[in-house]
Amino acid sequence: MRSRRNIRRVRAGKRRVPASSMRAASGRSRQQRYDRGYACGYAEGLRVGQAQYEVPFDGTSIIIPTYNKAELLEQCIASIEAHTPIPHEIIVVDNASTDGTTAYLLRNTGKLRFHIHEHNRGFAGAVNTGLMMAKGRTICILNNDILVTPNWLKNLLNCLQSDDTIGMVGPVTNFISGEQQIEVPYHSIKDMYSFAAAHNVPNAGKWQGTDRIVGFCLVFRRELFETTGYFDEGFEIGNFEDEDYVLRVRLNGRKLVVARDTFIHHYGSVTMRELGDQFLDINEKNAAFFRAKWGNSFNLVQRAREASRGSNLTRCHDFYPTHVAVTGLTDTVYWVEHGTKYPLVGHIGVPIVSVPQIDLRGWPTGPAMDAGTARDKWHRQSEPNGVIADGAVFATEAGKWYQRQGEEYREIISEHALRRWQLENRVQPRTDKERRELKEGLPIIPAPVIASFHL
Repeated sequence: MRSRRNIRRVRAGKRRVPASSMRAASGRSRQQRYDRGYACGYAEGLRVGQAQYEVPFDGTSIIIPTYNKAELLEQCIASIEAHTPIPHEIIVVDNASTDGTTAYLLRNTGKLRFHIHEHNRGFAGAVNTGLMMAKGRTICILNNDILVTPNWLKNLLNCLQSDDTIGMVGPVTNFISGEQQIEVPYHSIKDMYSFAAAHNVPNAGKWQGTDRIVGFCLVFRRELFETTGYFDEGFEIGNFEDEDYVLRVRLNGRKLVVARDTFIHHYGSVTMRELGDQFLDINEKNAAFFRAKWGNSFNLVQRAREASRGSNLTRCHDFYPTHVAVTGLTDTVYWVEHGTKYPLVGHIGVPIVSVPQIDLRGWPTGPAMDAGTARDKWHRQSEPNGVIADGAVFATEAGKWYQRQGEEYREIISEHALRRWQLENRVQPRTDKERRELKEGLPIIPAPVIASFHL
């Protein structure tokens, strides 16, 4: 039997592990634990993020489209930080600026949410990217040449939330067209803030209904965006896209209000003025597009209200046609009929209209439909007894276009609307007498032109 001394000798004689090897093993163990923890955290973060992706937060998404003028953008954001104590997020969408805007945004990663376009998509394109990114239950579209002031957002939200039928609210300012401009006594930014602090005392008696709000500052609910859709990117660079959107909001039965108890400072059309002579060309081009899109928009809202027969609030889909094939970002094509979309199976064989995802989601989805059935409906002009078929498109001797939907006729408001829905090759001649045998329905307006691939 060995003595304890011998046992100790045996143990003492075991091979020692070099300290460097032990440190390396310990380092590998720590790295493995870190990797496992990171993988678990990433997976959990991804799961929670996906679950909450479309869950809005109880605050306001402030969307600022911008192009150059980094110093004005910095001032605008500094004023928001100084005078907006209620929950909000700031989203900046840059239209491929060539000055220091990109560097400023990158320095503020984490404080701001931002997206930089690869080329100038114009005001409407930048707003649309911001709308896609927005998470707030309320949304504010704000020019980059604005200085906000004490109580600005709180006052605007108080006005908006006072009545569910209010669609959009805007403030007054020192430099803008129309009734939102007021006379101001100040000559410096310091004096401006003193003036604004005294002016921005909440007062519901100063809220004024209107038919027009200018897009330098627009506040609205997320639900308005979901029922009205994106801005129309057929308007280049800037001007008239806000007029277009406001008209669509009014068509849907929502009110516009100027909160005259809210003042913000506007340097005024800085980006557009830099265009010089090009500004006039762009303005005229956008004015022409507005006219082509809406035709004679005079009394269009009133006619729509009368045709809705007492239904005060509508959505953009109520002004879209029936019997058309549409698609969004995926390869799936749907047949839209009487306010429901049906996934088509098989060879389509009819023109397909691209629409934004938010418009596509607005139609409830029905069961799959054989594409051959849709083709038959698309080509059907008349019923066996000779009357205008449901979904048929026709023109009368008065030179206007219509579509039959059920027991109603619906006027297609312009050639642009006719072509936007690819209905121009379906038009057949009919008489006004045949039209008058049907009831008047809601007019058909064009879906917005969307150039941005991600919408």
